[in-house]
Amino acid sequence: MKLNLKIVIAIFLLVAVTIVFALYVAKLLFNGKNSLETYENLKTKKVQLEQEIKRLQKQNALLQKDYFELKNLEPENE
Repeated sequence: MKLNLKIVIAIFLLVAVTIVFALYVAKLLFNGKNSLETYENLKTKKVQLEQEIKRLQKQNALLQKDYFELKNLEPENE
């Protein structure tokens, strides 16, 4: 009877430690420095930055066009 009680207690403690460890890992996964939330935020920021790059490239092209048009209007100084 005592042997069975010891086995039950050992199994209970093993299950309890496993649950605590699993909760700790889950907390790190969802709230830690390398969490899923951080990953999603970085993905969103990457998309925003890529859109900003495209906008700035278009703006730069227009400004370069204006610049070269204005430069061609100036008389050449020798």
